Amino acid sequence: MSANHKADELFKTFDYNGNGILSLAEIDRAVIECFPQYANEKPVLMRAYKAADASKDGFVDKKEFARLIEYLNLYDGYFKKFQKLDKDGDHRVAFEEFQKGFREAGLEGSSARQLFDEIDKNHGGYILFDEFCSALAHRHLRLKGE
Repeated sequence: MSANHKADELFKTFDYNGNGILSLAEIDRAVIECFPQYANEKPVLMRAYKAADASKDGFVDKKEFARLIEYLNLYDGYFKKFQKLDKDGDHRVAFEEFQKGFREAGLEGSSARQLFDEIDKNHGGYILFDEFCSALAHRHLRLKGE
């Protein structure tokens, strides 16, 4: 079975109503069924869904579907790094948490403060998961030359 055929079959599994586009509800349901490792990672699912929806129409179509699967994997890795940093579990990373664990989480920069400030786009004093993903995704794309 070719990779394209597997992707088509997986898309059909996700597309419960058969209309050729995937809503967030369909994606959520199918992820629980097909990728249970992401079932309790709603921030990962939401971030992957938004990033895959290149047309910004609120749906993931067949052309965007491969991206969705790629982003689920990518953001899952980011989520695990974020959780390592978020020692108190409040879904945000304070500078003190970041400073203690940024190297352990596989992040590199000239200084913890500079890197923290670079990621904290809204300058709220905390790094939120969306900010974290955004920064790491941009780094990932730069490394890939995109």
